[in-house]
Amino acid sequence: MEATSGGDTNVLRRFRVRYDHEFGTADVGFEYRAEIAPGGTRAFGPDRFLREESDMPPENYGHWQGDLQFSLPATRTRNTMPRAADADRGWIQAEIDRVAAAGGGRVTIPPGVHETGSIRLRSHVELHLEKGAVISGSARQEDYDDMPEDVCPITPEFSAKALVTAWDAEDIAITGEGTIDGNGPKFYDTSKWVRNNPKFWRIPPGPRPRLVQFARCCNVRIAGPVFKDSAAFTMYLRECVDVTMDRIVVMGDQRITNGDGIDLDGCRRVRIGNSSFSNGDDCFALRAIRSRKEPAREIVCEDVVVSNCVLNSACQAIRIGCPSDDTIRNVLFKDIRLAGRNNGIYFGNHLYCLKDIDEGFLDAHDITFENFTGFQGNSAAQILVDDGIRVRRISDITFRNFDVSSGKSLRFKSTARQSIGKVTFENFKATVEKGEPVIAIGIDGLTYRNVILNGKKQPDGPVKAAPGSSAPLVRKPPITWDCLN
Repeated sequence: MEATSGGDTNVLRRFRVRYDHEFGTADVGFEYRAEIAPGGTRAFGPDRFLREESDMPPENYGHWQGDLQFSLPATRTRNTMPRAADADRGWIQAEIDRVAAAGGGRVTIPPGVHETGSIRLRSHVELHLEKGAVISGSARQEDYDDMPEDVCPITPEFSAKALVTAWDAEDIAITGEGTIDGNGPKFYDTSKWVRNNPKFWRIPPGPRPRLVQFARCCNVRIAGPVFKDSAAFTMYLRECVDVTMDRIVVMGDQRITNGDGIDLDGCRRVRIGNSSFSNGDDCFALRAIRSRKEPAREIVCEDVVVSNCVLNSACQAIRIGCPSDDTIRNVLFKDIRLAGRNNGIYFGNHLYCLKDIDEGFLDAHDITFENFTGFQGNSAAQILVDDGIRVRRISDITFRNFDVSSGKSLRFKSTARQSIGKVTFENFKATVEKGEPVIAIGIDGLTYRNVILNGKKQPDGPVKAAPGSSAPLVRKPPITWDCLN
């Protein structure tokens, strides 16, 4: 490793470090104002950060030598770039690579705004944002890399781009009290609306980056940061295993189209808790998306627990599957407060999401929603299957310990070709402002146990539903990314 610098003291200068590691050679440049004084070397970075040399032990931070040269030790105790470094993609990625090459550790982002395009986490690396640190996503599409197609063949919203990415990695983390800001509104013409409806901005041309996209990763930990204003999905995790998220905040302008919170696609053993969401589209979406190129490849989303969260969505608080998905099972949402203007829990199996490889394929079962409170502006719960669609199963769905208000009816509607199976309401209280409290069509196994609707106690036991439609499948032109992936 070599370091070079030059010029007089007490001036703004540029500094460059070159080092070799297993991924190649990297040049890292940053800018600082420095002064040599009897009390030691002082370095002032772009954020006016000040640190005395005596506070920078070599084993933790590197050390200053002579004319402000420094070295980066191969250590796992801190593994952090000097606090006076420029905040750009180059040094963040180079430091991630260096720490990974040394066996892993923490990369710390100091206070200040750090603008960058795509950065890739590697195995055994923790990206830690200190309080006041902001990783600010570039507003230029060309600053974001595409995730390789062989890694993640599914491209939600026709985009394979993201700000923080990882694939085939293990033991990775995003932690701290800082913010990851996608600058989502900058990707939109905010004077144009979807179908002239002033609720969502019209989708802009070109792919929009997500904030986080991980594929085929295991032992993923996300704790602490704020995730703000993604231009599309905030987080998309595909086939990840052993995922924990705690104490995060997802917030986005609710006019951003496809502004989901967390999409778990084919993920297993997931625990998410103590978090809040306020975004334009689904706060949570559980999916098992089958690729049209490999429809026989099994995709399973299972063993997911989400607890103690506040969900405020302009679309759905919780979405479970689409008609051509594979298997979603063994899921628990508990201790949830609903606070959105549209739908709460939503199973939406619609023709406009149906792929041309099937007439429906979803198998969703053993899914429990427990301890829910709050208000949902449209409907607090819906399970819907459009005419002609025949999924494999929607059954063993439980709604337990609810005290909610709903703007419109709770709806359970399927067809004669595909009835909804066992659905249980237990200790369930709901106030519905408009329409019948519950609409049940094409559902075989709806059962009430201690249910109060609009203040009236309902008889315990099976609930008779109206027969579903026998209309045949009439496909619609593909209009969503689901159909074309």
